[in-house]
Amino acid sequence: MKTVPWVLVILTVSALLGIVGTGGCVRASVRSEGAYFVAKVKPTLEYYCMECHNSKSASKFSHFNLETGKLAMSTGLHKPVILPGKPDDSLLYVVLRLGHAEALAMPPAPDKISDEQLAAVRQWILDGAFWPEGSEGHLKSPR
Repeated sequence: MKTVPWVLVILTVSALLGIVGTGGCVRASVRSEGAYFVAKVKPTLEYYCMECHNSKSASKFSHFNLETGKLAMSTGLHKPVILPGKPDDSLLYVVLRLGHAEALAMPPAPDKISDEQLAAVRQWILDGAFWPEGSEGHLKSPR
């Protein structure tokens, strides 16, 4: 009977569960389909951000436009605002988690993003900030 090294077993199981690296089977599937973005991130950005960060108003609000992924990754006075894989270095996440006492806190008072919504944005950025194209990835203001 041949024995299998434990390290190989642990790495194989971890990869299948998506624990090791960002290229795990589960995460790659979510990113490629954009399901996580559409279900968790898009509604949050539309509700809290699109009133100001759209093509008509962006010039008044740091020139940051969130209508599409391409615009979100390439506009803003302090671009890039979203750094895939680095939520704590991404200005989008940083300003969303600030308290209203901070001048740069977003969204402006009295609205505040919930802890669950903030965690979803953080996870999305950590997983690579995949933003689908077409209607799934096009954000609109709900107001």
